[in-house]
Amino acid sequence: MESRKSTVRYALIVQYDGTAYSGFQIQNNANSIQAEIEHALKILAGQDVRIVAAGRTDAGVHALGQVVHFDLGEDIPPDRLCISLNGILPADIAVKKACVVDNTFHARYSAIAREYMYVIYNHPYKSPFMRYRAMWVRQHIDIDYCKKAAGYCIGERDFASFCKKTSTDESTVRYVEYIEVERVYDDLVIFTIKGNAFLHNMVRIIVGTILQLLQKGQSPETMKDIIERCDRNYSGPTAPAYGLYFKKVYYPGTYDFLNV
Repeated sequence: MESRKSTVRYALIVQYDGTAYSGFQIQNNANSIQAEIEHALKILAGQDVRIVAAGRTDAGVHALGQVVHFDLGEDIPPDRLCISLNGILPADIAVKKACVVDNTFHARYSAIAREYMYVIYNHPYKSPFMRYRAMWVRQHIDIDYCKKAAGYCIGERDFASFCKKTSTDESTVRYVEYIEVERVYDDLVIFTIKGNAFLHNMVRIIVGTILQLLQKGQSPETMKDIIERCDRNYSGPTAPAYGLYFKKVYYPGTYDFLNV
C-alpha cells in the first residue's frame, strides 16, 4: 500500500502595497493579495495551495509584516522559496522571510498580538509621494493632544464605538497594549497601535475620531465618553484605508523567529 505523502508547513512574512487590490481575501471579479500569492505558489510548486493569513486587510490597506501559512507536498528550502516567489509575484507584493514551521502553527490563531501603523501627511500642501500612502491633513496636528486622547483607549475596553456594525453575538471587547503618536521628518504623524486583536475598521475609526475632536477643539477626555457610549454613532469618521499599514504580528516564544 502506497504511503501518503507528507506535507511541509511554511510561514511567510509578506509586504504589500494594497493600492491596486480589493483587499487580502479572495473575491469574485476583483484582484486580491491572496489570489496573487496562491497563483505564484501554483506556478512554483505545480499544485493548488490555499494560504491562511494572520489578518485580513481591506482594499487599499498596506502591509509591512503580514504573516501567512500554507502546506506544500514538497520540501523547498526557505531561501529558495523566498527568492522564487519574489521572482513571480507582482512588484507591489514581496516575501520578506520564509520559514518552515510545525504543523500546529496557525498564522491567525497562534498570534498573541498585532501591531498597526497609521500614517498622516501633515502639511499645508499636497505631496505626490504621499498619494495612496498617507492621509493628508492640512491643519497642524497637536501630538500631545493626540497622545492624551489615545490614552483612553489603552487597556481592555469595549470598542463598539469604533467598529462597523456587528452581529449581536460578536464580542467588541479588545485589549490595547499601547498607542504611540509621533511626528517624523517634520510632516509625518504616525500612530502605532498594538493589541491582542482588532475589530473591523477599529484603528481607522480611532484615528478619525481623535482628528475630528482635535479639529473641533473638544477636550481629549471626550474620547472616554465616546468609548463608554459603545455606539458607533458617537465616534468620528473612518480614516482612509491607504494610511493604514499592518505592521507586525507577534507570536509566542516557540515561533520567535517570526517576530522580526
